[in-house]
Amino acid sequence: MKPGSQVRIIPELEGNEDHKVLWDEPPTFTSIYRKNHVGRFNYTEVGMVLEQRYISDGNLPLHVQTTWIKVLCSSGMGWMKRCDLELVR
Repeated sequence: MKPGSQVRIIPELEGNEDHKVLWDEPPTFTSIYRKNHVGRFNYTEVGMVLEQRYISDGNLPLHVQTTWIKVLCSSGMGWMKRCDLELVR
């Protein structure tokens, strides 16, 4: 994924939520409680990638990272985990 790519949320097989939460910043192990939800990205929407960031996962070895994607969608912009998104073709 690169800036400008069109993405959507990968549908979940279970659960009754119709959206995923957007974060103001990618949360880390130490900052998770200080971060805010800044909007929702609905399963029916297509968003645009603005940037991506690699965040180390807490106390795990440095080579273990999570990729976070900053997305612009109709409800605003915020960060989501890369593993929750797929490219729109």
